[in-house]
Amino acid sequence: MERLEKQVVGYTSVCHGLVHVLELTYGAVLISIAREFGVSLFVLGILANILGFAFGAMSLPTGFLADRKSERNLLILCCLGMGAASIVIGLSSNIYILGIGLLALGSALGIYHPAAATFISRVVAQRSLGFGYQGVGGNIGLALGPILAGIIAAFLDWRAAYLIFAVPAWLLAAVFFFTMRDDKPTVIQLATGESGEVEASWRPVIIPLVLICTAQVMNGFIYRGLVTFLPLYLSQRVSITILNFDPVLVAGSFTTVALIFGVGGQFLGGYLSEHRRPDTIAFVLALLAVPLLLAMGSSYGLTLIMAAAGFAFFHFMTQPTYNSLIANYTPAQWRGRMFGIYFFATYGGGSFSASILGYVADRLGTNWVFILSAGFGLVVILCTLVLFVRALRRP
Repeated sequence: MERLEKQVVGYTSVCHGLVHVLELTYGAVLISIAREFGVSLFVLGILANILGFAFGAMSLPTGFLADRKSERNLLILCCLGMGAASIVIGLSSNIYILGIGLLALGSALGIYHPAAATFISRVVAQRSLGFGYQGVGGNIGLALGPILAGIIAAFLDWRAAYLIFAVPAWLLAAVFFFTMRDDKPTVIQLATGESGEVEASWRPVIIPLVLICTAQVMNGFIYRGLVTFLPLYLSQRVSITILNFDPVLVAGSFTTVALIFGVGGQFLGGYLSEHRRPDTIAFVLALLAVPLLLAMGSSYGLTLIMAAAGFAFFHFMTQPTYNSLIANYTPAQWRGRMFGIYFFATYGGGSFSASILGYVADRLGTNWVFILSAGFGLVVILCTLVLFVRALRRP
């Protein structure tokens, strides 16, 4: 990779990790928030819905801006916003201010994905591998976020987690400002396929893009339920105590064990998408997800941890795979806008599952979060099956 390519992949990967640390902090400290404010899982699910919808909604304007403005500047704004919103959450005195802080945090987090994905797709020649490395950074954040937040919450309190995480957010903003040049990067013309992507006609790619976005709404439903309720679910069903530590810390530790497997999944997904058809990979991954979700909804103890780890590995393989699909199907000059729509489908559309699954968890039990998610996975299978069949017809 050239120097600029390495900078873009390296810095966006670190930022990706911090984005998901902050995103998962809420689920990791959910027990402490419920204890302090005395609210139900349904209300906490609505707050997660606010965070998730803002996360997704901000993708739309960011995607349009990414086609016109410096992605570096958008990422600086993302980091500054993450820090400011974390301070608001850490100092919240009631559930309403907490909701405002989560809304601001979701809006700041939502800047990241379309800006970073557009940056990588335009600058990095081996973009699927670039997406894979970026995904590794995100999954390290996903894996470490619950245990870091759990440790801080156990030894200090849940507010301290947000206040502490504001510091690296602002430091990263300074890194982007002082170390990366400000000009709009030049789109790299790839050896194959790029000339076709520049064509103005959307007719050949509308159906695949609709299928990809529909599948991602369902994947977003699954993802939001996973990151919101998995720490709580593991604390209920894994009866292992560690030196009499706080249950928030224990739940965060088990969640980290499960999600760390997603790191390998991200890299493998990027590697395979560089060498195989992403349409085929997406279909195979959809087939694997449903039985693992059903296993999570019906198991306890070590079996549950193993099922969660397996699901995390294959689920997070989808991220570089779907990013590659969007980049492959979208004309280059529209890629930022399409990434905005795509991440809105993922995080905005998917955010509503937090409220739906919170209601289901209150009425039927937390295990039904994962059983119902398996139903969402059936829709993903259908969408990716059509993509797979269409791909077989292409040379």
